[in-house]
Amino acid sequence: MELKNKFLYIVSSFVFLASCSLYSFKGSLPAHIDNIAILPIINNSKEYIVLDVLNDEIYDIFLSENVLKLVDMNDAKSTLEISVISVTDNPYTFSLQNESNFYEQVTEWKITIKAKVDWYDLVENKLIFSKEMISTGLYSNNNSNDISDDGLDNDEDGLIDGEDDDEFGPPRDSALKIASKKMSEDIISNITSTW
Repeated sequence: MELKNKFLYIVSSFVFLASCSLYSFKGSLPAHIDNIAILPIINNSKEYIVLDVLNDEIYDIFLSENVLKLVDMNDAKSTLEISVISVTDNPYTFSLQNESNFYEQVTEWKITIKAKVDWYDLVENKLIFSKEMISTGLYSNNNSNDISDDGLDNDEDGLIDGEDDDEFGPPRDSALKIASKKMSEDIISNITSTW
């Protein structure tokens, strides 16, 4: 009798573990959505380089996260449409130029990308979500030509300079890349939390 109970326990454990191992994120999406086509990004800002940077980052994130298979429009079951609304640089922190002069000088800038993101289900012909998203990156006007030694947490992840492997390159360009990467991660997060 005891052998029979052990056998049933082992079989039921195996069935339970096998069913759990089949679960993945893709299992939580509707069965008819297993791929996505990313449409050419529309740029309504005056920042022409944002198209290249954001495009590279969105493809890199989709490929590394492997959430949905990337396909061309002819084979797509869903599409992602991104429209950049604006790219702005605003003063973030100030300091006095010197003790005898009371003029403030901008020491840090915040670059902000604002975009509208639409995800369409082409099989059921419906909009899954439409959101305005904002992402940022910080940079400094110091004399350095590289943000890897500016003493700032450029992507606001709690790591500074040498501690952070994605803080390198010319200050403003790098801040734009950081903001684009954060935007891409937010898009993936919204797709994965939709269902």
